[in-house]
Amino acid sequence: MYTSLPQTSEEFEQRSWAEIEPWYQELSSTTLSAETLSPWLLQWSHLGALVDETITRHEIACTQNTADQERLVQKQRFQDEVYIYIQTYDQQLKQQLLASGLEAENFAIPLRNLRAEASIYTEANVALLNDERNVGTVYQNIIGEQTVQWEGEEKSLGSLYPVLRDPERARREQVWRAMSERKLVDREELGKLWAQGIQVRQQIAQNAGYDSYREYRWQQLHRFDYTPDDCKHFHEAVEQVFVPAASKIWEQYRQRLGVETLRPWDLAVNSRSSQAPRTVSDVQGFLQQCQGLFQHIDPQLGAYFQTMLQEDLFDLDDRPSKAPGGYSLALEVRQVPFIFGRVTLLNDGIGLISHEAGHAFHTFEMRPLSYLQQRKESFVPIEFAEVVSTSMEFIGSMHLHEVGLCTPEEEAQLRIEHLEGMVKHQFILVARGDAFQHWAYEHPELATDPARCDEKWVELSQRFYPDVDWSGLDAVYRSGWQNTLHFYSDPFYYIEYAFAALGAIQVWSNYLHNPQDGLQKYRDALSLGATRTLPELFEAAGAKFAFDREMLQSTLTLLTDTLNELEVAQNRV
Repeated sequence: MYTSLPQTSEEFEQRSWAEIEPWYQELSSTTLSAETLSPWLLQWSHLGALVDETITRHEIACTQNTADQERLVQKQRFQDEVYIYIQTYDQQLKQQLLASGLEAENFAIPLRNLRAEASIYTEANVALLNDERNVGTVYQNIIGEQTVQWEGEEKSLGSLYPVLRDPERARREQVWRAMSERKLVDREELGKLWAQGIQVRQQIAQNAGYDSYREYRWQQLHRFDYTPDDCKHFHEAVEQVFVPAASKIWEQYRQRLGVETLRPWDLAVNSRSSQAPRTVSDVQGFLQQCQGLFQHIDPQLGAYFQTMLQEDLFDLDDRPSKAPGGYSLALEVRQVPFIFGRVTLLNDGIGLISHEAGHAFHTFEMRPLSYLQQRKESFVPIEFAEVVSTSMEFIGSMHLHEVGLCTPEEEAQLRIEHLEGMVKHQFILVARGDAFQHWAYEHPELATDPARCDEKWVELSQRFYPDVDWSGLDAVYRSGWQNTLHFYSDPFYYIEYAFAALGAIQVWSNYLHNPQDGLQKYRDALSLGATRTLPELFEAAGAKFAFDREMLQSTLTLLTDTLNELEVAQNRV
């Protein structure tokens, strides 16, 4: 019925738009009926997967080497010469499907998402959306090229974060100051880039008929189950529940360190140990041990991870000109994930791999879904996608010593650090960052001035992080908002980490009570992809989608009770 498509995204990328357009014309000229719907959706899905994987490969390439300008040129060329036209056709196909009144099996939620996307589309935004994506790319390039001289070598800032965990306070302070001074060099450039992003996004919203970018973004992110006001109520609940609990932990932390006040270079060190954290010198050997961990948790999860090892779907080495952060991205044609990040320290590496492996397992579990719109990253609620990854952090940390990744004592220490991090960082960090973004897009005329952003950041930091002493460090303190990639590349994609942690802790609680049943519900929910609403996905995983004060309090109780149990067990050793 339809012309055959390329089997790989590499082959697809070699085609010019003149060669690609006929495939879209075939779809747009099809009369949709009960008989033609499924073949039409399958062809659109295959074509969409080719496009999606091509874009993803460019994203991966640009983060792997931020200094290689040719990679950026190739990415931009595809956007300018091919993708800009695809967006127009995709809009036509969405409207064609919606106008037909037809609905494929398990397609109600994808249809809802398509309807939202169609409603915000306007031809005037096609080029602007590419400009907006470029803001994130430029940010990553700037950050990726930040280096300092450290102990006789030129080091990327990303490679120096492990030094902030060194027990020697003077060394931590020295590296923190070196890193911070280097960041300040780019302060003005990052301020201009931020203002550019705000202006582009406001124009995108106005072109689509919205007064504010936040209204537009809510539709773009398919947020149908909570409002901006709900987010603000969550910020208040975090302030009431978690900030006081965090202050208690920070005070105990300060006492263990034996310091007068907690300074910024004190916040990452293990206050219970005088030993430097263990490094990972053999990344491949480490990954093999992680495969054993997931095999121990569930043979199918272990098999997924083994496939990734066999197909070399990792980039975890530390090197210059490598973008910061970590991710798992789906290669939609091959239907496999790719994990990117840095593994240097054991505890950080375990956290990174557990989290990103959760995302990767999601990609594998969604494979049986017939259509791209049922499984694509932008259609699966991010709030649930992060439940998937964060759950694996909790579950994986319980079995580390059983598979030889560390000793029982190290496992207990890692779990304590992880749980304490949830109390003193996870919810508080997210609440501060989300509150900053709400302010920025409620007051875009103020937010284009980096100095006003500095003022707001200090205000929010005093509200959510009152326990850190920033005296004498005003410039670094005020510009701290520039250190968050999401603000530049994925605005408002931040609150998800907190909502997901609430869901993940419920999944973990289920696992504690009944590992087999808890894990089965977890995997069942993963397999649903984007075919259920956000609350329904939480329910399928054995959790409740709620983020009020009561939920926060019950979450805090489980975290602190488990921390106390681990502390008691440690003291007995």
